[in-house]
Amino acid sequence: MFAWLMNLFSKNSGNTAGTNTEKERDDNNSSGEDKEVNMGQSNLKITIPNPTTISIDGGEGSFDFQGDYDKLRELVNQANEFWIISLSASSNSFFQCHIGENIYEYWKDGEMLVSSKGGTDEALTFLWKLTY
Repeated sequence: MFAWLMNLFSKNSGNTAGTNTEKERDDNNSSGEDKEVNMGQSNLKITIPNPTTISIDGGEGSFDFQGDYDKLRELVNQANEFWIISLSASSNSFFQCHIGENIYEYWKDGEMLVSSKGGTDEALTFLWKLTY
């Protein structure tokens, strides 16, 4: 479902990781829906970098985060299709939300660690819980 977003992010960030993850299609799943991956949230902690790079509907920019969650919310709320927050270029870590599909994901080292249903508000609430 997010393969095209992953490919877009790969082109923009130099990411060479594939999209073969735990979210691959289940051959026995006749509905074709993706499996939900949700690994122990309490073990997942992230830091939003400063400056923060964000891709909104394919356009990329950065801003001086410094804990300004309101500014981050304001920026991602401009998205019509999707948004991606780069969490670390060195570890290929990012958090993304596809608005039309109503799903958000957390990726690290080319592996999807979390995938869940929800729009921007749910995604940001989840993201805040992961930060420290």
